[in-house]
Amino acid sequence: MILSVQTLRRGLLEVVKATLLGSILSNILLVLGTSFLLGGLTGSSKSHSRNHVIHLDGYKPTRCTLEKEQLFSSKNALVNMAMQLLACMTCALPTVFAAESDLEETRDKVVEVSRIGVVIIMFAYIAYIVFQLHTHKTMLALDEGQGSDDEDEEDDEGGLSAGAAVLLMAVTTVLVSISSEFLSSAIDEVVKHCGIPELFIGIIVLPFAGNACEHASAVRFAMQDRLGLSIGIAVGSSTQIALFVVPFTVIVGWLLGQPMDLVFGSMNTTVMILGVLVVLTLVIDGRSN
Repeated sequence: MILSVQTLRRGLLEVVKATLLGSILSNILLVLGTSFLLGGLTGSSKSHSRNHVIHLDGYKPTRCTLEKEQLFSSKNALVNMAMQLLACMTCALPTVFAAESDLEETRDKVVEVSRIGVVIIMFAYIAYIVFQLHTHKTMLALDEGQGSDDEDEEDDEGGLSAGAAVLLMAVTTVLVSISSEFLSSAIDEVVKHCGIPELFIGIIVLPFAGNACEHASAVRFAMQDRLGLSIGIAVGSSTQIALFVVPFTVIVGWLLGQPMDLVFGSMNTTVMILGVLVVLTLVIDGRSN
C-alpha cells in the first residue's frame, strides 16, 4: 500500500495498476500454488493428523514423500474468494465501459464510475471485517478447529509485548516508506536506460519487493502442515488488496488530483477473474493434493 501511494504521487498510474494486479495474482496463484506443491511434498512425522493424510501403507517419516493430502477449512477461504469475485466485478464494469467507447471522451465518466465503485467496495470490506471479527467469529473459529485438543500443535507464547510490537511496526513502516520513495523514484530511470517495460516492473518486480516476507511465511507454514494458516495469508492478503488497497489508491489519487481508475485493461481483468475462479475450484473441498 505504501509503495502504491509513493508511485501514485509520481503520476505512474499504469505502474500502480500493474503493481496491484501483480500483488493479487502473485498471492493467489504463485504463493498459494507453491504452498500446495511444497506442502504436499514435505514429509511429516506421522501418516495421519488433523491437518494431513499420507496414503501409504507402512509410512515412515521422511523429508520428502508422495501420496500426501493436506486438509484445511474451506469456509473462510470461500468467504475470501466470494469477496474477491465482488472486487473483480467492480473492476470489470469500468473496464468494459472504457473498452466499449472512446476512452478520451469518456475519461471523466470512467473515473467517476470507478470512484463510486471503490466506495461500494470499501463498505463491502467493512462488512467483511465485521463478519469475521464480530457476527460470525465463533463459527469461523470452530470451523478452523481452534480450541480443540490437538497433540500436533503447541501453544507459542508471544516474544514481544504489545507496546514493543507497536513500536517495531511504526519503525518498520517509516523504513518501508523511505525505501518505497527511493524505489519509486528509480522506476523512470530503469525503464529509460535498462529497457525494462513498466508493465513488467509493476506486475513482477514490485509485488515481490513488497510482499517477499509474506510469501515466505505462507510457504513455510504449508511445509509445517499448517495449510489453513498458509491459505489465510495468501488468500487473505489478496482479498485485502482487492477490497482495501485498490479502493484506497483510487481515493488517494482523487485527493492528489490523479485520475486513478479501475480500468486495468481487458486482458488483465480477464486474467484476474480466471485466476480467482481457478483458486475457488481448488479450495472448495478443503483438500490439497
